[in-house]
Amino acid sequence: MAIPDHFTIQFGKNFEQSVQQLTSRFQKAAIIDTSCSGEAVTFNYDLPVDDNETTGERLARTNLQEIGTFKRWLRPRKFDLATYDIQFDEVLLAPTIMGGGRHINAHSAAYGRRMDKVFIDGLLGTNYTGTEGVTPAEIPTANNVAVDWNAPGMTDANSGLIVDKIIEAIGILADNESYGDDAEARGISLWGALTPRMERSLLYAANASSGSTANRLFSKDFMPPVLDEKGRIKFFLGVNWIRSGNLPVDPADSTVQFASVWTSDAVKLGVWKAKETRVSERADLKYATQFFSEYSFNACRTEDKKVVRIATKNNL
Repeated sequence: MAIPDHFTIQFGKNFEQSVQQLTSRFQKAAIIDTSCSGEAVTFNYDLPVDDNETTGERLARTNLQEIGTFKRWLRPRKFDLATYDIQFDEVLLAPTIMGGGRHINAHSAAYGRRMDKVFIDGLLGTNYTGTEGVTPAEIPTANNVAVDWNAPGMTDANSGLIVDKIIEAIGILADNESYGDDAEARGISLWGALTPRMERSLLYAANASSGSTANRLFSKDFMPPVLDEKGRIKFFLGVNWIRSGNLPVDPADSTVQFASVWTSDAVKLGVWKAKETRVSERADLKYATQFFSEYSFNACRTEDKKVVRIATKNNL
């Protein structure tokens, strides 16, 4: 049986529709560039310059300054997925390629998971700078909240994700001018990532009867969190929260896992190839029907200082 062309088109359209429903959780928190091409793209940024106070001297020489720049490099990562079914006639093939079909759902879910993993790698992993794009860039030490970090006057041991650590992370972004009144005026917002276990750590603290974190979550002094209809934290301390089980673990200590808070302009998602899908026959496999999807993208930080990494004890 030759597969009609309209089935290929229908699979592609239904895949797009399904991806819109099962899409990456983090895609909405990135600046997306769909014009990427070639072996690499660079994002160029101007460094700040300071003015000079004039003394009123006549015919003084002008002090010319060059505006410094730095590059952030992004190289494509390519992905594909092929699934199959036994030989079909048109009647049996139709439900498989329609929205909600097993292949549509499987491809959509794989795409969403991959997008999240790539985003997290770009957010918290090694980026590359320099004229050749081979100089590694990590999140600065000043933009890390240690697992044993304590607010002034507190003496807690290693902790999970607590309110104090979130407050410190937001404060770090404010200290280095990544977030504040000016950024808000430009439409910049805050995003955060936490695991379900970290979320429980916060909720447990809200019910604690003692300790430095007790009852801080729902205190009117800190603006109680906005919860979704299932009681999960959606918005807290000015941060839009996303849950993910893919957040990285400290390679030196498997009991430490990283949460993060970042500005909405902190991550660039470059797309080299949008999702392309097709249905075809495999003559080499007794004319089994193959469902094939491929896409290419990558992510990086626009500036390292716009991201804060929070170390948490993940066994709490």
